Amino acid sequence: MTETFDRYLSYLKETDASTHTLSGYRKDLQAFARWYGETCGEELEPEKITSIDLREYQSWMRNVRNLKPNTVNRRMKALKSWLSWCVKEGLAPRLPDFPRGVPEARGAPEALDRAEVNRLLREVEKEGNARDAALVRLMLSCGLRVSEAVSLRLEDVDIGERRGVITVRSGKGGKYREVPVPPAARKALREWLAVRGKKHPRSPWLFPGVADEKHLTPGAAWRVVKKYAWKARIPDLHPHTLRHTCATNMLRAGANLVEVASVLGHARLDTTAVYTKPSMAELARAAERGEV
Repeated sequence: MTETFDRYLSYLKETDASTHTLSGYRKDLQAFARWYGETCGEELEPEKITSIDLREYQSWMRNVRNLKPNTVNRRMKALKSWLSWCVKEGLAPRLPDFPRGVPEARGAPEALDRAEVNRLLREVEKEGNARDAALVRLMLSCGLRVSEAVSLRLEDVDIGERRGVITVRSGKGGKYREVPVPPAARKALREWLAVRGKKHPRSPWLFPGVADEKHLTPGAAWRVVKKYAWKARIPDLHPHTLRHTCATNMLRAGANLVEVASVLGHARLDTTAVYTKPSMAELARAAERGEV
């Protein structure tokens, strides 16, 4: 299956998947191939996989290997993505039925604390790159996803001295929303727009790519953010961490769930409510306070 896996991973790479994602998918697919070979006594071929195999593999991961629910679900997700590609490429006749995902105990999403935010912003300011500052601020202050930030056109940005609004025309699920821009983010955007107008006068994008007719790719934008995170000694920054930090800070400042959901573009309040859950560090402090 090595050749088929390589073809699939090449396809993912063309869709701008990160190196981390590619590495993770390869390991997850190889794990299933090993299990299939040991269990079924034959080499894995996509057309032979049945819903029973998938159910047994999920059960084996849970009950024999005792893997965590998020690990089990991640491996099944990788497998489903690969098999869907196999069906599209004519390597399998159909997509077998997948078992229901394993319930996960969800905690609050990982967010940066105040010291980490300050270190990150300090590194951005020291670099003095107006584009990078605007990009970071859109994610940290406005809660935009990386893909939403790089897809903004100039016409989507309405920035004044006392107010500002960003229009996200195609968020997750194709949702449209308008996002208010707070003062520090407005300042960063004004400074970038002043520079950008001279460098890319013909580009319609807020963040032009190498060629003016295309915008900066999500992968390239995230590499920019990771550079500053590394300098700020935040090595494990996830693509959604700045968005999570924005939501957490709004709630701590007194915003309600409806307001935060509107800013983030959540269709369901229970999606936003996860930010109200205490982190493990907060639970640990509470336990210490209550210890006799």
